[in-house]
Amino acid sequence: MENYKIIERIGEGTHGQVVKALHRPTSKIVALKCVNSMDKTTKNVLREIESLRACNSDYIITLTEHFCHCFSTYLVLEYMVSGLSEMLLDESIILNESHLKSYARMLLNGTAHIHSLKIIHRDLKPSNLLISSNGILKIADFSLSRSLLVSENENSKKNCYTNQVATRRYRAPELLFGSTNYNQSIDMWSVGCIIAEMFTKTPLFPGDTDLEQIAMVVHYLGTPNNNTWPNRNEMPDFNKLKFTQCSPIPMKHLLPDINKNLVNLIESLIMYDSYKRLDASEALKHSYFFNDPLPCLIHKMPVPPQHQRLMSLSNNPLLLGSVEQNFKSIYRILQELS
Repeated sequence: MENYKIIERIGEGTHGQVVKALHRPTSKIVALKCVNSMDKTTKNVLREIESLRACNSDYIITLTEHFCHCFSTYLVLEYMVSGLSEMLLDESIILNESHLKSYARMLLNGTAHIHSLKIIHRDLKPSNLLISSNGILKIADFSLSRSLLVSENENSKKNCYTNQVATRRYRAPELLFGSTNYNQSIDMWSVGCIIAEMFTKTPLFPGDTDLEQIAMVVHYLGTPNNNTWPNRNEMPDFNKLKFTQCSPIPMKHLLPDINKNLVNLIESLIMYDSYKRLDASEALKHSYFFNDPLPCLIHKMPVPPQHQRLMSLSNNPLLLGSVEQNFKSIYRILQELS
């Protein structure tokens, strides 16, 4: 424990506080994620460690080591100076379509790598996409990830996962309707929502409750039918709600003034029928990425300010929490490290 010196708090993951720290032996700056091992998150942190150890991609956060101390588990992660949310909202940074296209491609590359390992992330959203000091986007926070169960034969029992995953605004419709039998396509719905948000700077489906989220999805995509969602009646909660019949709103109307190839890509991800959604590898081959403007070269990507994440925290009480709560969080970790 004496190898690390805490500098400041930089964020909060799904199940733990994240602080910036100095690794004394190497003088390297790292991110320390602290998770209380005494609560119900033990299984989650073990899955996060397992997922991160399996991953080896330029577009996924690197886990350096992990250890336990004073009833908490610590994950030592590479330090990232900013996040996608901060980059999108920073008015001092000009992100053109070439930059955003590069971010989208990095996100899809990282997602394709995760899925190739039979892992589902289950919480892809802008705040879990971090930006390095050289402008590379990396997927982070694998707290809700898990390995995909592979059935031994067609007659075996259906896979069963919890549906209490993914942040509401990026949650696939099968999850909203209580499905416990899903696959990696739930991540692709989230990716579609994220890519749309990159260009509009606002969530595509900004529901504040589950019912409001469902209502927004149905309003925009239309009332699901045999053509758009053949297996909808298999969803546990689908028949608990009654829907007014409505036609879908064309995606080009939802995303005005946006490249028609990009609209087509998003349409291929934001679909009721999970079996028709593009997977990450297919999405990378979409014509959008091969038309002008081409994705920006990595070495020409915008470099985030060194303290952008901290400035975002200080300006957003929802992210920061109260000053007293923030102080107590760091004080507790300092006490454990001492």
